[in-house]
Amino acid sequence: MRFAVWGDDGRFVGGDENLPASRLPGGTSGGIRGGDHRYGFSDIVLDGRELRRATLHVAGPPAYTVVMAQTTSQRTQLLGRLLLFSVLAQLWLLVALGSWLLRGIERDLRPLADLQDAMAQRDAADLRPLPGTLTAQARTSDVQRLGEALDGLLARARLGLQAQREFAGNVAHELRTPLAGIRAQAANALAQDDPAVWRSELQGIADAEQRASRTVNQLLALARAAEGEIALPLQTVALQALVRKVLLRYLPRADELGVDLGAEGLDQPVAVRGEAGLIEGILNNLLDNALRYGRGQPPRITVTLEHSPPWAVLRVADNGPGMDAGLGLHHPRRWTQGEQGQRLGQGAGLGLAIVARYAELMKGRVQMQPTPGGGLTACIHLPIEAREEAK
Repeated sequence: MRFAVWGDDGRFVGGDENLPASRLPGGTSGGIRGGDHRYGFSDIVLDGRELRRATLHVAGPPAYTVVMAQTTSQRTQLLGRLLLFSVLAQLWLLVALGSWLLRGIERDLRPLADLQDAMAQRDAADLRPLPGTLTAQARTSDVQRLGEALDGLLARARLGLQAQREFAGNVAHELRTPLAGIRAQAANALAQDDPAVWRSELQGIADAEQRASRTVNQLLALARAAEGEIALPLQTVALQALVRKVLLRYLPRADELGVDLGAEGLDQPVAVRGEAGLIEGILNNLLDNALRYGRGQPPRITVTLEHSPPWAVLRVADNGPGMDAGLGLHHPRRWTQGEQGQRLGQGAGLGLAIVARYAELMKGRVQMQPTPGGGLTACIHLPIEAREEAK
């Protein structure tokens, strides 16, 4: 770095006498004006070295000129050092930021790694919920939601497996007696030479097979209901049309048994929120029970549809012996039979359990009550379609 101070008359005042001042004309063409001062920049070669010179002329009084010069190599070195310091600072910042991000990502992903290890080491039959500690330390809600989703999946799988095990146990329990009876009757028929005995035993085998088939169908219906607990799409169902279709299918059987099967309230349209297959299953079980057990004198079954917002009430009433006192609240439980069913030796106590489960899946309910004058009335409450209720 060099400098020199020159007086207004060109007299040297101090500094480097070999450093001349650049000529600054009075106009703006040779220098830059700033108030009473003029200054300018130029490049010179002094002692074989390239210099960048800055000249400042002060008008005074007293007037004087200050000249400063620096080699271009020094300026380049200064710029290089500034650039180096800037790059080093940015690199340090990037390293610090990267280290912080890596620690944060590792901390956030640690629950995922623990979750992966827990799922990899878990037995296929272990469907218990995941320990809450696996995702409790997660700093992001996404990991916690993943844990909740896995718990939901395990719960649904647990329900499905439970339904399968229950179905297998129910089938084994209910088919043991009919199959044993069929085997005994077949053995007895083989030991006889009388065609009348053969006919009697074959009729018994056919009846036992029919009861076993009905029990299996009911067990399959209960298994379907258990699966429906996981996800059941509800749709708009025209209840009066569905009831009419089911009744028409049961009329030949009712006529064969001498039962007066009638209906009321089917002339008005009633739309409910439900599933047609489940509603048909409810009617099938109720009508089948009524035809089996509701044998009044004369036997009569009446199906009534009532519009009672927010419910559509479906009633199936018979004039039979009714239900034993004290069993009304317990009858929707499977394997529970009244005295009439036990006396007839028909059924397994599954029909009303299916009815109650189907109604529950459609957010409805079931009530069993005595029929005025004798008999039993099953009342099914199903939610009315919102648009229908708004009318």
